[in-house]
Amino acid sequence: MTLGIDPVRVALILQDMQNDAISVGGAFADSGSPRHAAEQNVVENCRRLADVCRKAGVPVIHVWFVVEEGAKALKLNAPLFAGVRENNALVRGSWGAEPVQGLERRPGDLLVEKMRMSAWHDTSLESLLRGLDRDQVIVTGAWTNMSIEHTARSGADKGYFMFVPEDCCSTMNADWHNASINYALQNVSTVTTCDAVVAAIGR
Repeated sequence: MTLGIDPVRVALILQDMQNDAISVGGAFADSGSPRHAAEQNVVENCRRLADVCRKAGVPVIHVWFVVEEGAKALKLNAPLFAGVRENNALVRGSWGAEPVQGLERRPGDLLVEKMRMSAWHDTSLESLLRGLDRDQVIVTGAWTNMSIEHTARSGADKGYFMFVPEDCCSTMNADWHNASINYALQNVSTVTTCDAVVAAIGR
C-alpha cells in the first residue's frame, strides 16, 4: 500500500530534538528519554529522513521549545510546563536548548519556536505551511505521547494530512511510545516508518 505522500505537498517537522529533551546530561535525562531515543535510533533516522527531504525539495521545519532565562513568561498551568522551569530547561542560548548533534539547522531549513506542547499553538507553523502550499505534514521528534501526538491531533483537526514515522519519534520509554503509536495516533495520522517515508519521497 502506498502512503500517498506527495513531495510537492508535504513538509517535514523535526520537533523538540534538543539536548534537554533527549540527550544524556539533559534536563530531562532522568525520565529515561536518552535511553529510549537510543533504542529508537531516532537521531539517525531523523537525520536520514531530513537529508532525503532536502534533496527532494521538501521543506524541513525545526520546531524548538525555547524559554527565556527563568521561564518567567511560561504559564505553569500543567506539570509539564512547571517541570521546564523547575529543571531550568530549554533556556535560550543554553546547551540544553540547542539541537542534538546531527540534527542542526541547515541552510534553507525553517525554524519555529514554541512554548507549548503542540507545534501549532501560538506559533508561525501554519503561516509557513500555507505560504509553502503544503497540506501534508510528516511529524518526527520528541516526545511521542506529548508533542508528537498533540501536533498530529491538532493538524488533523486543521485539515492537514499527518504522517508519523514511528521510528523517527521517541519519548520516556517504550510503554509510553507504544500507547501513543498504537492507539491515539492511529486515528489522527498515518503511522508508518522511516524506510517507508524515505521510499515515498525518494521514488
